[in-house]
Amino acid sequence: MLYNYDNLYIIEILSKERVTCQIVLAKKNNLPKKKDGWKFNWSNSLKESPNSTYALIENNSSVVHGMLQIKYDEGMLIMELIELAPFNIGSNKMYDRIAGCLISFACRESFKLKNNYTGYVTFVSKTKLMEWYRDKYYASQSIGQRMYIDPFSGQKLIDKYLKT
Repeated sequence: MLYNYDNLYIIEILSKERVTCQIVLAKKNNLPKKKDGWKFNWSNSLKESPNSTYALIENNSSVVHGMLQIKYDEGMLIMELIELAPFNIGSNKMYDRIAGCLISFACRESFKLKNNYTGYVTFVSKTKLMEWYRDKYYASQSIGQRMYIDPFSGQKLIDKYLKT
């Protein structure tokens, strides 16, 4: 399945040009591999959750810029795993906006819930990333490393990354 938002794009750092993208359900043929520098075993994630593992890819290309796995537990949407391609991390990253596109996609999916958790996304953050999630993606801390994005903040992310 393809999730094609009219204005979904990432930005190439050097040229500052927009690169149009799409979010697709991950398949065996577009899974990144640990041997290529990825941290998670996305093959295992796909086996566990074939209908909730997604890849952010360039339009008309097979280049995977980021991966996302979401889960539903007791009516709540959980951002289980998120990873950026190794070439999109750190001070020498090649592209920007990847995490924002994937997180806003999770937020969009959470608005499809029809219960008390409509619009909420929860996740466990690495300690060193908690401030980054707070500052850049409006996440709030609940208990320990558990964080969440509320519906108001989620809508701001959707407007910024999926609609602009």
